[in-house]
Amino acid sequence: MQRRVFAKSLWMKIVRRGEWMPEMGVVINQLIYERSAPTEAEPAWTAIDTIPDGAEGGSCLPAATRINIASTTRQFNLARRVLEGPDICNIDAMPSFQLQQQLGNTFQILGDYATIEWDIRYRHEYFRLVQTKVVLDDCNNPTTSTTQATTYPSACPNKPLALNTVARLSFALMRDGAGAEALLRYNGAPLLTVITDNETAGNITRQNAELRNDIRWSNQSNMLVRDFGVSTSIESFVFLTDPYPRRFSCSAGTFTEIAAFTLTAATKGQKAIINSSWVTAANTETFIFDQGVAQFLIPRPPVAPHPNFIFDPVDYTGAVQLKNIINRECNPDGNIIYHRLHMGAASMPDQPERGVAIVHLRCDPIGCVATCGS
Repeated sequence: MQRRVFAKSLWMKIVRRGEWMPEMGVVINQLIYERSAPTEAEPAWTAIDTIPDGAEGGSCLPAATRINIASTTRQFNLARRVLEGPDICNIDAMPSFQLQQQLGNTFQILGDYATIEWDIRYRHEYFRLVQTKVVLDDCNNPTTSTTQATTYPSACPNKPLALNTVARLSFALMRDGAGAEALLRYNGAPLLTVITDNETAGNITRQNAELRNDIRWSNQSNMLVRDFGVSTSIESFVFLTDPYPRRFSCSAGTFTEIAAFTLTAATKGQKAIINSSWVTAANTETFIFDQGVAQFLIPRPPVAPHPNFIFDPVDYTGAVQLKNIINRECNPDGNIIYHRLHMGAASMPDQPERGVAIVHLRCDPIGCVATCGS
């Protein structure tokens, strides 16, 4: 008896998670203090070459330039999703072959399902919260939105991702502080994290023969990246591969996401398989990832806020919880159980200017033509 599994994604390990702030309601406004900087190419300094004669205050009261202090308010809220497994009757389970192993497989399948749900949520929320969204329809001037829009700009990509495209986008990110919380550094310099599919990462390496000789070991100081099986970097980037990135069809600038999984008949019930339309989709998504873009806050509701108000604990991480609810009509003897998974989190925006979402042509496993050069 065996159990089929899906490839493990990196999102559960790489995103930043925290706890929802109690007694703050379900909608919170976050105040972000913006940066201040001089806007003159060369700010004017006043020379002190004479002692003013008769001027009020003398040299002690020079003219002052006021520094502007700006702030941005971003609102975020809790969201949740509830999953349930099938009803299981202990009488029906009595004659089952290797009952304990079957039940163990069922439990693991439910846990895997919850993990995939979290992965999907993190991809969508990271896309929603990043400030820069790029459609790769031009090598030097791709269609770009920098207003934290909820969709990609209205254009269809016509080029695969190349290393120089990522490099151009990284310049703005570094100036906005992306290197401050880089997952990995080499000789003290930050390496930006690029999350893409295996085909795109392989194509970028193949298209840069001269850079293959410059691939250097760079994971000695960061166990997190080593967990993903990555031990090399190219120029100032480390490429992490997501087995199930978002993929799309595009028509007249309108994107339609294609689900990575679909259902087909098994001997009993329906089984999940990789969606063939997803495999052959024309467009795929790559992120320049920074942990500072967002934090995902999971609530922990009170269980005993008052001696006369006692609640059962709810684990909003999506942990599989066993339920045996006595009901006169449906479960009078308590011999019918099921499993329930309750997931809840708030996506708190932090530094959206540090991340980029790029939609581009998908490469075949054997490579594709990089029309933007290397």
